[in-house]
Amino acid sequence: MRSAIWVAAALLLTPGRALAAGGTPRLAARVQCIVVHVLGGPAYDRPERRFRFFDPPRTQSRWKARFGAHWIVWTDGSLWPRHSPSGGPRSWMPDTTRPADEADRRRVAVEAAPVYAHLYNGNSDSVGIELAHSGRAGDPFPAAEVRSLAWLLRALLDLSGGRLTVADIHGHKDLDRRPAYLHASCERPGCSYFVDGQGRALRRRVDPPESLFAALSREGIAVPRPSDGDADLRRAETIAAGERAPVAGPGSLSKR
Repeated sequence: MRSAIWVAAALLLTPGRALAAGGTPRLAARVQCIVVHVLGGPAYDRPERRFRFFDPPRTQSRWKARFGAHWIVWTDGSLWPRHSPSGGPRSWMPDTTRPADEADRRRVAVEAAPVYAHLYNGNSDSVGIELAHSGRAGDPFPAAEVRSLAWLLRALLDLSGGRLTVADIHGHKDLDRRPAYLHASCERPGCSYFVDGQGRALRRRVDPPESLFAALSREGIAVPRPSDGDADLRRAETIAAGERAPVAGPGSLSKR
């Protein structure tokens, strides 16, 4: 009953955006790709935050109104949508032992409908999913978390009606290849940027680790991946604990 009430309320908030003719749930036509992130990262200028993450309520409280991914998948497998209807639950637990049913499909379609800022120059045609994880290459993903992510991905692909395939699932690092600039106000050639010990520019986005895609493959979702997708992450991990990454520039970014 609670699920049915939540879905009805959500549909009132986003009329027509998640339903096809006849009331069939669908993924918003704007969505052309699915982007997977992790909450932890290299934090080159803040060693105390490096490869750490917070729980969903604390994370979402730090996000501005239109900022953030559509869902956070917590370590226990629970899904935390970016915004829930007033009075609705903050999170929900999918039944990963079966495919999404009609109520699930309607719920996922509604939660995917808004545009949130989670990707550089790519928000209008994507949905974003954050995984609760440190971002380190060697840290495992909990099995419950991977199962829920796989369930959610299958639901999204199914809701697209064949428009999307596993080839449309990307890591954050695949779609944002900018160097790690020192200041957000100066992100262009000629601005200062963080470098590794060899003076090579570090990447801002190195998530998620390739181990996540390996885990998804074991769940039956084989996302095409490059042969050495963790190369930039491993360079980020060479920055010693407690140390701030060195900075280069202003100057050329030819060392990338």
